[in-house]
Amino acid sequence: SFMNGICGIMALASAQVYSAFDFNCPCLPGYNTAYSAGILLAPPLVLFLLGLVMNNNVSVLAEEWKRPPGRRAKDPAVLRYMFCSMAQRALIAPVVWVAVTLLDGKCFLCAFCTAVPVTVLGNGSLAPGLSRPELTRLLARVPCPDIYDGDWLLARDVAVRYL
Repeated sequence: SFMNGICGIMALASAQVYSAFDFNCPCLPGYNTAYSAGILLAPPLVLFLLGLVMNNNVSVLAEEWKRPPGRRAKDPAVLRYMFCSMAQRALIAPVVWVAVTLLDGKCFLCAFCTAVPVTVLGNGSLAPGLSRPELTRLLARVPCPDIYDGDWLLARDVAVRYL
């Protein structure tokens, strides 16, 4: 149908927008997770709302919801079916965005780089000598190869492969 075509075009557009978008992790302990969560959640929310707004059944659903009962009773099953149908179509583009984002891996690496177990994967004998804020600051730089200077503690490639 026409609406399925629109949803497909939105899904392709979301993948193209993500590939054109240059994701740069801030590499700061307090910001990595929030930035990654924003990239992973905000665009899909916008795409979902766009999918709902562009759906031609929104007006039919609103009219059915607001109409007076009259001779024919409102059937909640019909309303549920219409809403579920609209939601399924509207979820196509956000799911594509999340899948492409997670398959790319940069966003995931940025979000969880401070959770790498240094004592298991790296030089565990040096880890106790660092304070927790120093270790977090060092691990937050893992996604940024230009500024990562912790190879003496944990090889960057090991952390990337672990995540």
